[in-house]
Amino acid sequence: MKPLPAIAQTKKKDYGIFFTPDWVVDFMVELIAGGLLKKNEISILEPACGGAQFLIGIKRKNPFLFKKAKKVGVEINKEIIRHIEYLTSHIDLVHADYLLWDTKLRFDLIIGNPPYGIPSLSDHYSLKVDNATKQKYRNIYTTWYGKYNLYGAFIEKSINLLKENGQLIFIVPATFMFLDEFKKLRSFLARHGKTQIIYLGPDVFKPEADVATVVLNFKKTKAMSHRFILSEYKEGKVIQIRKENRWQGEIILFSTTFSKKLDDLCSYRLGDVYDIKISPRTPEIKHHPHVKKEKLSGHLPILNGSNLKCNHILYESLTGYWIAKEKITTLRNFFTKPHIVVGLGFREDGRVGAAYDARLYPWMGDVYHLLKKNSILTLNYDLDDEEVVEYLSTNVVKRYIKDIFREVTYHLSITQLKLLPLPSKKEWEIIKKEWL
Repeated sequence: MKPLPAIAQTKKKDYGIFFTPDWVVDFMVELIAGGLLKKNEISILEPACGGAQFLIGIKRKNPFLFKKAKKVGVEINKEIIRHIEYLTSHIDLVHADYLLWDTKLRFDLIIGNPPYGIPSLSDHYSLKVDNATKQKYRNIYTTWYGKYNLYGAFIEKSINLLKENGQLIFIVPATFMFLDEFKKLRSFLARHGKTQIIYLGPDVFKPEADVATVVLNFKKTKAMSHRFILSEYKEGKVIQIRKENRWQGEIILFSTTFSKKLDDLCSYRLGDVYDIKISPRTPEIKHHPHVKKEKLSGHLPILNGSNLKCNHILYESLTGYWIAKEKITTLRNFFTKPHIVVGLGFREDGRVGAAYDARLYPWMGDVYHLLKKNSILTLNYDLDDEEVVEYLSTNVVKRYIKDIFREVTYHLSITQLKLLPLPSKKEWEIIKKEWL
């Protein structure tokens, strides 16, 4: 294929475009269900088609299917459509925003690589979408939640455009497996058919994008089977990791012999014992009436993730923000209580950054705060906060996180923290004896 014209090249990031390696295209084409291949008439859609890689991939891998199929490609970028028209004389190209595309067409197969990114005009995000368009998306898509990634809406739209027993094959980031923003999407998938997730790992789109990806292989059915399969593509083979026949859209985790052993040993989860709060974000700190940008008498520095090490806190100013000690409660009430602090990101050696803040300093940014719950369950919990910090900072927890979350995220969410197994005092002694 000829390179894209300059204007299209400059728009790649704005539209969330990442071109798919041919081996991935071929692998996805090979996943097309046998029942669809046998149909006399079949309709195929490639959303956000770009260079129509997947339709052309079908032509390359299965020319008979390509020849008999009605083929549609939808693309928002007119320059890209003009560039590929000479390649796609047998494809109906539609110039439209796929998420706002109004059509009565329904498809047997939808295949492709939807755009990835948080839609926004903010400089923090690369996928440029104006606020009015973003609000339209919010109004249309039932799975939209929080800082939703555009690929989630593409999945919902595509499933709605599938015929009964139709198939969706997308390559997407693996983040929808367990992040809170995708809880509605997971439930949507469980309600509408059978889901297979095939993990490809973090290297598919490097160096353009550092993102762990999966192939979502979905069959739309009326039967409420809720079947879910998690697999991994490794050395040319698809290896099944786990299977659920009664999946309701719960978080999807990897598992290993080690992670199962730690799960079985520990009687608690971190979320059973602790409420987890997050620090004030930078905009709140900047506009707070009592926050100063200079050190004054009686003021404490506001700390952030850079101050947090494994089982250690640097009590010095790294942010350049200060607040009077008596005004700390205007930021957060829990800053006045000794408690555990945990960094969102991992430390340089891959361990969790956790420490016990006994000096009651204020925090900002990417730091969580663990506050022990006042419940019957916590009354029986016998590991103290300092021991919990010691446990969280171990290579045992580092290994567990790597085993169940793989390379999907580079920082911990509240949901992920809540899921971490937490030992009692007796169980902690076993861990230290057997694994440390």
